[in-house]
Amino acid sequence: MILSGLRVLLAEDNPTNQLVAAQMLESLGASVLLAEDGAEALEIVAREPFDVMLVDIEMPRVSGIEVLRTVRGYSGPIAEVPMIALTAYVMREHRAAIDAAGADGVIAKPILSIEQFGADIRRFMRRRSNAAVTGDAEGGGAGSANRSTPSAIDRKIYDTLAEAIGPGAMTELLGKVDSDIRAARARLVQALDPVDLGEIRSVTHILISVAGAVGALPVQERAKQMNAAGHQDDAAAVERDMQGLLGEIDRMLDHVQKQIDG
Repeated sequence: MILSGLRVLLAEDNPTNQLVAAQMLESLGASVLLAEDGAEALEIVAREPFDVMLVDIEMPRVSGIEVLRTVRGYSGPIAEVPMIALTAYVMREHRAAIDAAGADGVIAKPILSIEQFGADIRRFMRRRSNAAVTGDAEGGGAGSANRSTPSAIDRKIYDTLAEAIGPGAMTELLGKVDSDIRAARARLVQALDPVDLGEIRSVTHILISVAGAVGALPVQERAKQMNAAGHQDDAAAVERDMQGLLGEIDRMLDHVQKQIDG
């Protein structure tokens, strides 16, 4: 297996994404230790050695950018650990910040191929060790979203995920997705009166990641638009487009519930 024998520190705060990434890494042969936010990741990496760190960019307490920057600022071997950023959505200026903070590469979510996921990790590790590297990749992620997709769920992404993590883990994952998305929907409704742009940004970041993980591309695309409006302080756009996002969330939840019910 391509990651056999590797110790991986996975820094990810969302339970759905924790499950997906950990299952894939273990299927590739890696030993995985989970950090549930950036602060915990820094505590762990300071006391234990790892072959590679996978770091989500937006995490509570300490962001992924700060994790990257802090580790690169250490002295000794710890500063040279390969670090790969995981992100569901990154604007150009954010990608520049990730690179400047010291990431060896970026892998975009959702992860469409477990084999490509492992190959990208190995390739970015070789980059850190100054071995021969060909090209620059983003890991086959969110850019594959198709705005014209009529279904609430992209079957290619969904079926790839189900095959990668197995039926038992998929059942557990769907339960977490259902819980996460319902909680996010409730927070969005509450954030409308009055409009709370900070909350909109926070919730849509979760939606982008969780929806993308299971192939709910219509939700992911609308959440990206809403997230951008939040970053641009465009309350009018948030109010105008929120019902469209809520409608797509409802379609997604209906599909997920049908899968859970069998």
